[in-house]
Amino acid sequence: SSGINAEWPLRPGLKEWYQLSDSFPFGNIFARSKVGETAKQRNLSVACSRLRDIIQQNENKIKIINCGLRLFSYCKEAFSKCPYRLLQEGAHFTSDFMGAKIFEVSLEDMIKVLGPDTGVAKHTLKPDLLEKVNDLPTGIILFYLPASGNVPAIYSCVYCTDGGVKAYITEDEKNHFRLILGQEPLMTKRELKKLEAMETHRKKKIETAARIALEKIALEKENEESKNVETTEKEAEAAPEV
Repeated sequence: SSGINAEWPLRPGLKEWYQLSDSFPFGNIFARSKVGETAKQRNLSVACSRLRDIIQQNENKIKIINCGLRLFSYCKEAFSKCPYRLLQEGAHFTSDFMGAKIFEVSLEDMIKVLGPDTGVAKHTLKPDLLEKVNDLPTGIILFYLPASGNVPAIYSCVYCTDGGVKAYITEDEKNHFRLILGQEPLMTKRELKKLEAMETHRKKKIETAARIALEKIALEKENEESKNVETTEKEAEAAPEV
C-alpha cells in the first residue's frame, strides 16, 4: 500500500530523527501491507507519483510484492533509538531531505570508516567530525564525501555507537567505494573463509605426512630390532655346546 499519512504512529519519530524536510514525499512511500494496519512495516520504499496513482487505482486488483527504491528498514530499539534505519540502497535519495544525521567528511575519515569491520574509534576521527558525532545516540547515520575531480560523491550508511563508527554496507559496496578512492579492496568473508580452509588443509597434509614418516621410522626400527633378535638366536643355535 502507498502513502504514509500524518496518523501513522511512527511517522513523527522518523521525521524528527532524520529531520526530514516538509518536501519529503511521505505520500509516495510504499509498504507491503497497508500503512496504518500495523505500526511496524519491515521496509519503506519510495516510488514516483505516476506509479503510486496506478497502484492506488488498482489496489484491489493487483498485489505488490516489492515496489520502488528502499529507503528505510524497521529495526529493534537495541540497535537504534529510531525504529527505522537508513538503507544504503536509497541513501543518495534520502540525503536530499535530511537535516540531521548526515555529515560531510574528509577523504581520510571516509577511508577509515571503509576499513575492516572492526570499526573506527571515534577519538581517531578528525576533531570537527568527532565533535559532531561524539554524543550521538546509537543508530545509523550518513557520511557524505563530496565529489572531487573524477571521483563522484560517496554516501555511506554508518553505524554509530558510544565509542565508534563503522560502515554499515555490504562487502561489495565497501570494496566498490574503496576502489573509487584508489584503495585496495578488502578480502571478503567468503574469501577469508576459503583462505582459512586452504590453510587448514595445508596443515592437515603436513600433519599427515609427518605421521606417516614417523610410522615408517618406527616400522623400520621394529624390523631392524626383529632382525637383530633373529641373528642373535641363530648365532646362539650355531654355537658349539661346551
